Amino acid sequence: MQTLPHDPGSALAIRTQYRQSESRAARLRLLVHTGQELTRLAPDAMREQVLARACAFLAMDHGMLLEWDADGRVSTTARHGCRDRLNSLEIAADRTMRTPNWQDRPGESLPNVLRVPLRGGDGNAFGALVLANSVSLRAPDNEDSESMQLLATLLAAHLENDRLLTTLKARDRTLSDLVKRLFCAQEDERKHVAYDLHDGLAQTLAGLHQRLQGFAGRCPTLPDTLGADLQAILALAQHCVVEGRQLISGLRPTVLDDFGLLKAVDKEADRLREAGISVNWLTRCEVRFPSQVEIGLFRIAQEAINNILKHAHAKQVQLALELHDGQAWLRVKDNGKGFAAPELQLDTDKTRHLGLVTMQERASLLGGRLTCTSAINGGTQLHVGVPVNLDGTLQ
Repeated sequence: MQTLPHDPGSALAIRTQYRQSESRAARLRLLVHTGQELTRLAPDAMREQVLARACAFLAMDHGMLLEWDADGRVSTTARHGCRDRLNSLEIAADRTMRTPNWQDRPGESLPNVLRVPLRGGDGNAFGALVLANSVSLRAPDNEDSESMQLLATLLAAHLENDRLLTTLKARDRTLSDLVKRLFCAQEDERKHVAYDLHDGLAQTLAGLHQRLQGFAGRCPTLPDTLGADLQAILALAQHCVVEGRQLISGLRPTVLDDFGLLKAVDKEADRLREAGISVNWLTRCEVRFPSQVEIGLFRIAQEAINNILKHAHAKQVQLALELHDGQAWLRVKDNGKGFAAPELQLDTDKTRHLGLVTMQERASLLGGRLTCTSAINGGTQLHVGVPVNLDGTLQ
């Protein structure tokens, strides 16, 4: 067999290609492994991990992560190496930085510095990955610089997502607090109006009805037409008294304060009975819950009954109230016409959709959850569970 002549040039080319492929594989591993880890880490751990990997990849013994706010105030969020040497670096916010910047500083304790921008979604830098070494090194090649920029971009994306999530959570808490205060103010106003009506207009109407009854009892026999008018006036006065009491009860039912949630919901269900709808209690719980829980669950039940009267065309309603594992559970089920899904009612039935949203918000503010299941011609069921402590405080 003929042996091929040895070609030193070919061997060197193969060795060079091998080293280049090894280098590319190392860059790829750096980015892939770091990207996988960042999804599982908290923000501070993300910063530490990226900084440590960047220093190790470029064989640099110092590094820090800088971030700045909208006013240009710079803070160091991660460090690696000697603090005194890192403090010698010039720290300034540079939002216009777009690409990695290599700086030689002969005679300094850290003679080489690489700055890599952390850019946000708007393209502006909100931070920088700063790498340095205590011994002079050559500047990294283009591929290494690009790898550092990709690494910084990975970190920037995760940090920006975390900032957006934190902002969203803060806004959600603020919105929930505002809705809670709105509901509390609404309940206070209803309570005041109910008491004012009870002590003012309702008493006047009741007195008027009694005086008319007394007058009718003492009045001599009247002609038929006048007698009919008097009876009509008496009926109208009685209707005003009943309507006034119903209005007061709807604003702030005294039975809720005096006897608790079960009695209040059952009294509210009288509206269903008066409409010819059969009401059946599956389970009853007469335990008194904290005031906020009772008010919230009562308003949910009240809205559910309103929806049944307005939309369901039901013949039968089942109610349930129970306490189980520290949760107060309320269920309202009807055999009415139902609907496809709550989200489908946006265009066809905005009133019902708004009622469901309000009920869900009330349950959420109490730390609970409301579910609504329904089907066309299959009725509707509302199920809400709210955590309670029987010492009178919300869990």
